[in-house]
Amino acid sequence: MLRRWAETTSPSPPVPATADQLVDCLETMEANLPRQRMDDRSGQIKANTIATVLSEYTGEALAFLTYQAIRRLRWFPSVRECLDILAEYRRPEPEQQIALRLCQDYQTEQFDRWFANVSAGHPIGDVPEQWQRIAVERGVLRRLPGGSIVIRSKYHGPVKPYQAAEAKAA
Repeated sequence: MLRRWAETTSPSPPVPATADQLVDCLETMEANLPRQRMDDRSGQIKANTIATVLSEYTGEALAFLTYQAIRRLRWFPSVRECLDILAEYRRPEPEQQIALRLCQDYQTEQFDRWFANVSAGHPIGDVPEQWQRIAVERGVLRRLPGGSIVIRSKYHGPVKPYQAAEAKAA
């Protein structure tokens, strides 16, 4: 069911940061990083430019920017510095991708358990054809001319004519 959900549900698109998140980001950086001297007009242009450029990023990306800028920079960042830091940000993996990975991990674990059991001589059971093909390729199972599959270590081949005669004589 989890795999079906992950394959039929599309990940939600990233939601741009709210105006409050953008203001918090800029105010936090401004409170912690001194600005280089500039006149009011230049400062206003710089603030508007940064706000315009950053408005397309998510709140999580802006939080990443704020944290990294405070850790790395000595001055309030330029637009270029903000973009360079944001280029390093990696969006969290979508829930659907996590679900598919969990399904794959579970299936791999089940296959490994089954393969160990068959290698130890336990019955093959009702498993996917692909698992049987892998076991044949790895030499644990053998495909007979009729198409059936047997455990290689337990298969001694067809009865030879001389064995049949010895069995009758006994």
